[in-house]
Amino acid sequence: MSDTPSTEAPAGKDAVIEDLGARRARQLADENRRLRQYVAEVMDRLRENERLFSRLFELEAAVLAATDPEDLCFTLLRELRSRFELDMVRFWFDRSSFMGSRQMDAISERDLVWVESGEIERMGLARQPVWLMRLSAERGFDWLEERDHHLGSLALLVLGGTGRPFGVLGMGSVDGERFAPGKGADFLQHLSQVVGLSLENAVSRERLARLAITDALTGSHNRRFLQPHSHQPLSRWFGEGVGVSCLYLDMDDFKAINDRHGHAAGDDALKAVAEAARSQVRVQDPLIRMGGDEFALLLPGCPPEKAREIGERIVEACGRVLAGGEPVGVSAGLAYSLPERDMRVRELIEAADQAMYVAKALGGGRLEMAEPDKA
Repeated sequence: MSDTPSTEAPAGKDAVIEDLGARRARQLADENRRLRQYVAEVMDRLRENERLFSRLFELEAAVLAATDPEDLCFTLLRELRSRFELDMVRFWFDRSSFMGSRQMDAISERDLVWVESGEIERMGLARQPVWLMRLSAERGFDWLEERDHHLGSLALLVLGGTGRPFGVLGMGSVDGERFAPGKGADFLQHLSQVVGLSLENAVSRERLARLAITDALTGSHNRRFLQPHSHQPLSRWFGEGVGVSCLYLDMDDFKAINDRHGHAAGDDALKAVAEAARSQVRVQDPLIRMGGDEFALLLPGCPPEKAREIGERIVEACGRVLAGGEPVGVSAGLAYSLPERDMRVRELIEAADQAMYVAKALGGGRLEMAEPDKA
């Protein structure tokens, strides 16, 4: 037997080292697999967020292109359903807010519901801009209806800010996890701000545009309203095959009323004439203050016989109005454009204006009709 010491490690130690190395290799492999999985999930989320914000950008562009509040709401309803695959999109607007006076005839009752003043606050929705909820047979939302029973989750976007909400935009999905509490709401909060501000701006633009074409004293249209239509054929404004009557009104001795009783009495007389004209016609019939004490009233689809009756009633009603104790007289001219003639707007108004001068020359306080070959 040799006395030389052995330099080889015991077999047990080799096994332990090999086992530790194998376990470390497996740990590294597991860590790499988890890291790759995490990176893949992050990339998926980034790609999904990129798609989401791309759709949001397209939605915002469509909203900004809307021409008025109704068009904006209609665009949002359509775009949200199609671009974000939603099963329900609905507006709830406070009837007492600035939205309450808007015409929304093109939007169905299914997509737009009016709530009473303060209802948004009473529901507790004004406390935060976005609410997410999972729906079930046991837990619903009071504003939903029987037709919404299929929804699994709901997002509520408070419009106008939590301090002064004027509406709520609801988005529903059959997927109970789509808008479940705890989901990220940054995108929805941004959308709430965009929609709220866009609606407020659209209403403001519409109000300014309306003020620009409205006579401040009488509430009728002004000449600026008429300018885009003036040189166009009547059919461009009122449609093909439509006959149009025009009444032209001019107060008798308006200057004398101002001189004897002051401009306040003259203003009251002008408002009375405008009101007398509006009371005899449809809301959509354009009444235009041409300047001073002259008004043009366009009556599409109104035959000359009916227009004459309307004009005579207006003249009679104005004769009963007193300005400084004196009756307000009005002279009126009537002209009619046959559908097949399709006069220009300016030509029809000028023909009625000439007939008015005939009425004034005959003593005023009466209506005269333009000769057929001049109208």
